[in-house]
Amino acid sequence: MTAVGVALVGAGPWGLTLGRAVARLPEVDLRWICELDPERRALAAAIAPRARLTDELDEVLTDPGVAAALVAVDSPRHHPVGLRVLRADRHLLVEKPMALTVADAAELSALAETRQRVLAVGHLLLHHPAVRRARQLIADGVLGESLWLETTRLAPGTARSGGSAWWTLAPHDVSLALHLFGAVPVRVTAVGRTGPTPGPGEPDQVAWVTLHFADGRLAHIHVARLAVEKRRHFSVVGTRRALTFDELAPERALHLSDPPRGGVPTHSETIAVDAADALSAQCLHFVAGVARGDPSAGNSAHALAVVRVLEAGTRSMRVGGAPVDVA
Repeated sequence: MTAVGVALVGAGPWGLTLGRAVARLPEVDLRWICELDPERRALAAAIAPRARLTDELDEVLTDPGVAAALVAVDSPRHHPVGLRVLRADRHLLVEKPMALTVADAAELSALAETRQRVLAVGHLLLHHPAVRRARQLIADGVLGESLWLETTRLAPGTARSGGSAWWTLAPHDVSLALHLFGAVPVRVTAVGRTGPTPGPGEPDQVAWVTLHFADGRLAHIHVARLAVEKRRHFSVVGTRRALTFDELAPERALHLSDPPRGGVPTHSETIAVDAADALSAQCLHFVAGVARGDPSAGNSAHALAVVRVLEAGTRSMRVGGAPVDVA
């Protein structure tokens, strides 16, 4: 197919990673890099020497060769920048979460539908080969009836300002739960804690959250900063078998196990997954949809459901962990 003209909006650490990924794709013509900070903008020049640099989004959106924008700005700006892109009739890939309120996320989703633009949100695990394989195993009944899912996502080091662990780390795992279970929970219970010196308005640095599905399935999500070690792990337990995956393990494999009998471990099985890069797969899926002019290549309904769960989790934390319905 003819290379799709795209612009990168935001050249922070993740923006640079995203830019490098698309710059390597022959299906993409990275025409512009838009970044407000001059030092970041200069650094970004190295990832695509032919791309034009600017700090003016309007300059990007007036280029008829730009069919789509990849938005990797700070989370509070996902909504306003995304609106500008869609109002200019460009396709949009925006980082997660799609927005910081359900109302703003719904506005983006509705506008993309009205304008018939592809709206994709960077829920990267949807394109991870291990997650794709796990979803197939669950759908094929290998685990029996799914009972619950557990995820752990811990980041070591000092607390980071400018956002909560729940809204920054948990979108990965909320997306994973909705994807693997093929459903949206009906309510959420959540507790969280700020850093060592809690105060009014301080973002949570740790959260324990349970998603309750209508059929009785549960998903338990643990996210934290200030952790003693980095961990990224999920497991799904069924009536027949359980599967686990460690994102940080050197081997790229799912592990299937039978339930122990009498406290003695039973049969286990390792299922290798391919080494495909999830970020490249995500970008390829997006640009292919743009090239076809196919709005169904987006995932805005899924991303909007994720924001609904995140918002419900925040409300539950504010009332001390009481159950809150997912709107």
